[in-house]
Amino acid sequence: MTEPHPDQPRRVASLEFSTAIGAANTHQVTVRGHDLVEDLIGELTYTETALLAITGRRPTPGETRVVDAVLVSLMDHGMQPSALAARMTYHVAPEAVQAAVAAGLLGAGSLLLGSVEQAGEVLSRIRDAVAGGAAPEQAVDDEIHALRAAGRRIPGLGHALHSSGDPRAAKLLAVARREQVAQHEISLLEHLVARARAVTGRDLPLNVSGAAAALLLGVGLPWRLHRGFALISRCAGLVAHVGEEADRPVTPAVRDALRQLTWIDA
Repeated sequence: MTEPHPDQPRRVASLEFSTAIGAANTHQVTVRGHDLVEDLIGELTYTETALLAITGRRPTPGETRVVDAVLVSLMDHGMQPSALAARMTYHVAPEAVQAAVAAGLLGAGSLLLGSVEQAGEVLSRIRDAVAGGAAPEQAVDDEIHALRAAGRRIPGLGHALHSSGDPRAAKLLAVARREQVAQHEISLLEHLVARARAVTGRDLPLNVSGAAAALLLGVGLPWRLHRGFALISRCAGLVAHVGEEADRPVTPAVRDALRQLTWIDA
């Protein structure tokens, strides 16, 4: 077999893949078949466009307001580990804002922001069981017992800081009721809160993750994407922390404290 000359162009097999989300050419950009310039910019809000891109359909005004409320509720929660990670990363690498925000987002695990995804998964299983013919109370009890048998806490319930009830959760449910969105999911969530108290003997009030998960499910967002919406929300809060770190840094004080902690006495 004769090897091709190094200067000759090589054939490359065409790749067979596509996306329905967006496309672009020299003169046009589209998102889900809508012209980005003519149909979306200045016509749809960021939340509407995000839901269009992710779900493939334009949301109703009520759905948009509900998801807006979720995004607002998760934007910031004070000097959390994610905010501190973003600020410290920015302080030592101010040329890379994206690295600082990414550092904060990487901390979105099962105990921070990621609990929205866990709560959504639990509510999805309960909803599926009810759709299959189970009574809501039985579906909830089965889920609670399965979680306890696995040594897991009930996601979406309880809060280390808001021990008497998360004020964000109540407001989210009020917005959803006003817009008549996610009513079935909220009903199942209320069953979960009530039965958790009865089964565990503990007062486990609803937190923002549980409320957010119910609302996101109600607008058709699968639980596997719930953490993604939490990250979308927290991005803005992390950018705010980066901006404040540039003007009023906390990293020097943190670094001094760590130096004292690890100082080697002569």
